[in-house]
Amino acid sequence: MLSAALSFDSLLSELNDTIDELGDPRKPSNATSYSVKDAVLGAFSCFFMQSESFLDYQRQLNSRSGRDNAQSLFGLENIPSVEQIRRSQWACPDA
Repeated sequence: MLSAALSFDSLLSELNDTIDELGDPRKPSNATSYSVKDAVLGAFSCFFMQSESFLDYQRQLNSRSGRDNAQSLFGLENIPSVEQIRRSQWACPDA
């Protein structure tokens, strides 16, 4: 049995490839002000960093220094709010 190397970069690459295949089934609304990629990566970053306030902290970091870990590590272009991710029809089809 071959063992594949698991690194953050390989995990993120696989996630990005999967996101690219998703498309965007959302209807135009406030939820579409962020790309599906930013919404999925934003949600993933909260789980990965194990912090529900991670995205808020990144917005504050960006306003202070012009850069943040969400951009550097996860490649987010725009940081959606936690509420934006929760309200997304794409993320919560039963909501």
